[in-house]
Amino acid sequence: MPLIPCLSTNKAFPLEPLHSMPPQTPRPSHWSNDLGTSFRNPWPSALAPTWSELISGGGLLGWAKREDKLISHERAREIKVVEPDWGMGRGATARSGRGDKVNGENAKLVAEKEGKGLLMGTWLGHAGAFVEIPLERGKDGMQRSAKLLFDPIFSGTAGPTAYTGPKRYRKSPCEVDDLPGCDCVFISHNHYDHLDLSSIQAIMKRFPNARYFVPLGNKPWFVSTGVPENQINEMDWWQDIELCPEELSYEPDEEDAQSRSRLRMTCVPAQHNSGRTGIDSGATLWSGWVVEHLVTSQPSKPDDESTGRVTRKGALYFAGDTGYRRHRTSDAICPVFEELGKKFGPFDLSFLPIWRGGSLSFVSWLGLRLHHENIPSALHGSPTDAVAMHLDIKSRNSIGIHFGTFIGAEHESLEAIIELADECEKLGVHLLEDETDDEKGRFGVVDLGETIVIEIDELVIVG
Repeated sequence: MPLIPCLSTNKAFPLEPLHSMPPQTPRPSHWSNDLGTSFRNPWPSALAPTWSELISGGGLLGWAKREDKLISHERAREIKVVEPDWGMGRGATARSGRGDKVNGENAKLVAEKEGKGLLMGTWLGHAGAFVEIPLERGKDGMQRSAKLLFDPIFSGTAGPTAYTGPKRYRKSPCEVDDLPGCDCVFISHNHYDHLDLSSIQAIMKRFPNARYFVPLGNKPWFVSTGVPENQINEMDWWQDIELCPEELSYEPDEEDAQSRSRLRMTCVPAQHNSGRTGIDSGATLWSGWVVEHLVTSQPSKPDDESTGRVTRKGALYFAGDTGYRRHRTSDAICPVFEELGKKFGPFDLSFLPIWRGGSLSFVSWLGLRLHHENIPSALHGSPTDAVAMHLDIKSRNSIGIHFGTFIGAEHESLEAIIELADECEKLGVHLLEDETDDEKGRFGVVDLGETIVIEIDELVIVG
């Protein structure tokens, strides 16, 4: 899809939603039919394990590790629920990309004085994340930021009703009314733990002008929920849409006419699936999301025929829910992540799933766990896989998500945290708490409601 130009400051910029995909020849490899109404994972890395691999891997169920042993592990970390301060330092929960605690308000003032931008990411539990990415100044001279919400779920259960589905092990750190704003909502797929009806309804009420970015096939659900059609952007893998500041409800500074600021949202592949009823598997697409802040400096002379310079001032990757390899002993890995690194990397901040193996509450009560390696390995990345993703996409800072919230027992969180730290040490990736910085970046976990503050690494992408 060609980029949508954004060269003026008036309201004429159209952002038409994609209604349905026309037949394509040849059809994309992830389409299961010619109409784009059924989807599949097109890579060998998504194939299920064979029976022999299941048996050799220990079957479907196994004994959980003793929780007291996990708690005493040197790499164990307690996940708390804290009241979000959104990077403003009120609760001293913000952390810089260098690992030190910061006062977000003071950091903002220093950044503005030095001409630097700060990207702020808050984990809301499970796969939910809230991100502020700085934009250009408004007419009032104040620094503006785009407020982005990913896979929001504030409910106590993840199911078709308020009384069915897995229950929260840890409460939500906030409610929709507590958010400092919401310009865009991104959904990775339609599983109940990523697309929650009551949360979307609350967002619609609190932020009626928010725009929604969803993979193919999900638009009808949002329309039936009451979201206006012109606020829904339904996209296929590798399609992108650009927004100017005007589309985020504020006017840029007219004196800054030599540069134009915009956000580019790209729907990117993921290795997963979809479905809400048991009979609609693969009927809607699943995806990850890339968000970039681009600034185009226009030629200083009217007769200059050059296209100007495009500087990227911030890049964010949200993986949603995705697998990485076919099986824990398989060499077949998903090629998407290396492609993302080549196409978009380095990323300033990434949210990557580190699910170590889920269990329903009654399974945990019996002292058992589902073998992650055997059941969902191709569709859910383990902490070990997540570190490989982090390196493939060239992430400077990554936060582990999709764990510690809708779980059956605490051992699931502890196992994920310990395995993540072990794999980071093995591959030379620093933890978020480390102050050093190199090309392998940092990876770690934060508390529910905690904000990490990242100094943006600017990148000239067009000469």
